[in-house]
Amino acid sequence: MTQDLTALTLEDVPALTDLMNAIDAHEGFGEPAEEPSMREWLTMPDLDLATDSVAVREDGRLIAAGLLDVGASLDRDGRVRCQLMGGVHPERRRRGLGTAVLDRLETRAAALAAQRHPGSSAVLRCGGGRDPQEEAEPRGGVDVRPVLDRRGYTRVRSWFEMRRELRGEAGAGLTELAGADVPGVSLRSPSAADREPTRLAHDAAFTDHWGSAPIPADRWAGWWDGHTSRHEHSSIAVDDRGTILAYALTQEDRPGHLHVGLVGTRPEARGRGLARAVLARSLASGRAAGYEEAQLEVDTESLTGATRLYEAVGFTRASVYATYEKPVATA
Repeated sequence: MTQDLTALTLEDVPALTDLMNAIDAHEGFGEPAEEPSMREWLTMPDLDLATDSVAVREDGRLIAAGLLDVGASLDRDGRVRCQLMGGVHPERRRRGLGTAVLDRLETRAAALAAQRHPGSSAVLRCGGGRDPQEEAEPRGGVDVRPVLDRRGYTRVRSWFEMRRELRGEAGAGLTELAGADVPGVSLRSPSAADREPTRLAHDAAFTDHWGSAPIPADRWAGWWDGHTSRHEHSSIAVDDRGTILAYALTQEDRPGHLHVGLVGTRPEARGRGLARAVLARSLASGRAAGYEEAQLEVDTESLTGATRLYEAVGFTRASVYATYEKPVATA
């Protein structure tokens, strides 16, 4: 068998989808990939596939892939975030392919971070998979973590995946909860004209969050207009001056499952129940549309009390995922 280490191209969308689905099935995430999502992934702004991606092919078959996303803005700690993404086919692991992909991406990350943000410190960031919940369950992050440990990465953050049933008795009470009035604020679904104001609200809301950085308008537009976005079930809280104070933005990554991708409140508007109001409205909308459940992710160390908020509206903790980091070596 012959192996080639090259770059991804848009022609790889079907093969990349198959690769990501093989990884998902092996690790039991239950988050199958779709070709439109893979195409959006490969066409992110500021991404040069020729230099910022890796493809490992064996006799023409894609068996491993990686992608690099270097932040356009510094995070709250003045660092350049270099996100490394991808994976190795379960049948081709423990052959050094993950190491080869990381070697290529780490080298490129260091060069690109220095080019975009001269003199700033940079960090490499990788997903560390899911914590096994019991011995008999799928591997989760077991395969990737030893590789990251050997390369000097450390676990820096954990994230709860939380879920809430929307149908049947479990969804009862959502309509009443969503009807709670917040004085001086109107709740509605966002329109196309709300895209940029919502981005500004999000940047303000996440200024004090770990690892956050302002999102460029073109990157936000790609996410906002993505094929999984469900604006009809998203919610924004708007004051009498037209300022968006809080938001809950939803997607449909899997049929029947409403993913609450982002929830936030401007710092000056916190403590008024706005996050609860927009979240409850979106959940009630999803229930009315026939969704089975809602899902979201939250930083386990969030200083805003987000976990308590989600539990208060019926979410329960389902899984724990890890983020790993290491500093980019300086010359």
